[in-house]
Amino acid sequence: MSTRGRGGRSRRRRGLAGRALSIIVAGLIVGAAVLLAAWPAPPPLYAGTATVRPDTTWDNRFQAYGDSSGAWNGGDGAQALALPDGATMWFFADSYLGALSPGETRSPFTTGIAHNSAVLYRNGVLGPTYAGSPGPFGYNGTGDYSWVGPPPPYPAARYELINGDQVIDDGIAYKFFQLADRGLHPGGFGYKLVGTVIESFTIDPATDTLYPAGGHPVGVADSAGSDPLIWGAATLAYHGYIYIYGVKPYHSGSGQYPLYLARVPAGGLAAGDAWQYFDGTPGCPGTGGWTADPAAAVPLRSGVSAGFSVTAVGGRLVLVTNDMSGAGSQNDAVAYYAGCPAGFSPGSPRYLVYQPQLPPGYLAYEYRVVPQFSHGASVLVSYSVSTTSLAGNFQIVSRYRPHFLDVRLPATGARPGPSPGRSQGDS
Repeated sequence: MSTRGRGGRSRRRRGLAGRALSIIVAGLIVGAAVLLAAWPAPPPLYAGTATVRPDTTWDNRFQAYGDSSGAWNGGDGAQALALPDGATMWFFADSYLGALSPGETRSPFTTGIAHNSAVLYRNGVLGPTYAGSPGPFGYNGTGDYSWVGPPPPYPAARYELINGDQVIDDGIAYKFFQLADRGLHPGGFGYKLVGTVIESFTIDPATDTLYPAGGHPVGVADSAGSDPLIWGAATLAYHGYIYIYGVKPYHSGSGQYPLYLARVPAGGLAAGDAWQYFDGTPGCPGTGGWTADPAAAVPLRSGVSAGFSVTAVGGRLVLVTNDMSGAGSQNDAVAYYAGCPAGFSPGSPRYLVYQPQLPPGYLAYEYRVVPQFSHGASVLVSYSVSTTSLAGNFQIVSRYRPHFLDVRLPATGARPGPSPGRSQGDS
């Protein structure tokens, strides 16, 4: 037998073996596919994704005012209160005040710092600014120019008030401020939130001016180891009640950033009525009910941020927040939907709203729907940008100002409206 013949049979046997192996592998692949099809797939990370674009109209409006006003030139934590005549008061948390230096930078020597401020928006124009007076020599880097100071017994030398939400009740504006203690430094941070202050404002209808009329503290737990519940992160006037959402930002239990809910009848803030606290099982309808004991309140869910919004959109309530669930980046904006104020349960589906592209060392936070400039499922969302380096906010003035998005929310039951940035009424 020739060597050529042996080689031919050898190649044939290898060919037959290769075809057999291919058949076996193909069978294994088919079998694996059947098993995978039978095995339940993991749930999707998001139930839907919003359509988003930057709202340059609102971005440019605040950029121009910050560059030229000589008063407010930056701030975070933007909150918008619709006033009775159609104007809007924009509230801010930590704010920079004063004219910009040459080259459009902030000088640490001539820039005033306020822990809260406000800017009026009326007839398409921003201004004036509401904050502490600059004094005869202008602003400087050592003064506190906050518009509203903490009430007794919390001296401004140690305590400050930071932006929460607000609501008008019986003709009076009520602003929820976070009470911060600069003597406590969790994780090396500059302060600790220790409670809530509710400040009332009288409204002058002729000038749209708000006048602080005094505040009172709620639920203060002022110690290094406390786990305070901060009320008024978001408010919602809905079906005869004012709903007040709260969060525990330092909670170290089974769920980070748990969300709580209280309510008072419409007119109840002005009348001083007692609050009720949700103590049941979240849902629409949930089980259980409401209690007069704040210590008996139970969380609806976890994973929200210290600043967020709850807004009626179409036939649903929409909670927009930073994603603190651990599923995505904490810079991302997500939304949860519910059919009632207590419906934001752990099983609520998560919708992706926005994933910002930020330089290293920058943060995006406090996403909120602005209802007076929204139309159906097309909503205006404001958010804040800051840097972990204080020098960065002084060098790049455009960052530490409110930023805006036109967002088309999916699956809300509301029809998409026109672009909020182009069609909002300049009232």
